[in-house]
Amino acid sequence: MSETRVIQTSLGTVEVMYLPGDKPAVLFFPGGHCSAASDCGWSLYTSEGHGVLAFSRPGYGNTNVGRLTPAEFVPAVAECCEALAIDQTAGAVGISFGGPQAIHAASSLPGLFPRLVLHSCAPSTLAYPDTRLESLSGPVAFSPALQGLTWKALGRLVDSDAGLRRMVGALSKRPVNDWWHTWSVEDKRRARELFQTMRSGTGFVNDLHQARPDRASYRRLVQTRTICPTLVTASRHDAGVAFAHAEDYAGTIPRATLVELSAPSHLFWLGPAYAEAQAAVSAFMASTS
Repeated sequence: MSETRVIQTSLGTVEVMYLPGDKPAVLFFPGGHCSAASDCGWSLYTSEGHGVLAFSRPGYGNTNVGRLTPAEFVPAVAECCEALAIDQTAGAVGISFGGPQAIHAASSLPGLFPRLVLHSCAPSTLAYPDTRLESLSGPVAFSPALQGLTWKALGRLVDSDAGLRRMVGALSKRPVNDWWHTWSVEDKRRARELFQTMRSGTGFVNDLHQARPDRASYRRLVQTRTICPTLVTASRHDAGVAFAHAEDYAGTIPRATLVELSAPSHLFWLGPAYAEAQAAVSAFMASTS
């Protein structure tokens, strides 16, 4: 895990991780169960020379601002940039449940964010989770009261290759036997580190609250008002987030481009399909510069 720092804002303390680069930084909003220290594909941007400023969203890590909505958290994002003397960025990047925060940042602060990237994100206009079982079990297993025990058990599970394979297999619609062998030792190490450092805090329940069906019209309104160039990437093999969310973003965000990846799981930045994601990011950054 990378070292983080805590910045005092008018809304409370916000945990960030800053990797400076030769080019303007992307503001990186990781997904559910992840903090600013969780590497969910930073190298897609650092390899292009960009810095990365990652955030622990409300309820995660050492961010202590209460259960703010993505819209309410935007002022704290702006204050963190000011505290770090960042007056220009390469854009906002959302991963999975971090998508709504990236969208709100880009739509509310267009002068700061010239572009937006959404990798395997949800919720879109469609509600999330995608299945009834996830809707019923998620709020219980990852509640503030039980999440520590849940992640302790999952951390022990992924100690072994068999357990890790089981975990990542659950994030794929393809039989894990078809693609597990394509992951390198380094891919498996990074996946194991990710799972062993995940915590839900109060953030995951907060995320689920924002993803409710009765907020669909509000999410549509925000998406239609997001006018910056937007890259959407997703895989049909992803069992963590349905491909329909990517199609919804592409259909409602005015200047969105959808790139379909062949990634076998929700962890699109691991394995051979990483090259496809890198190519999509490189082309998008170049075309919108």
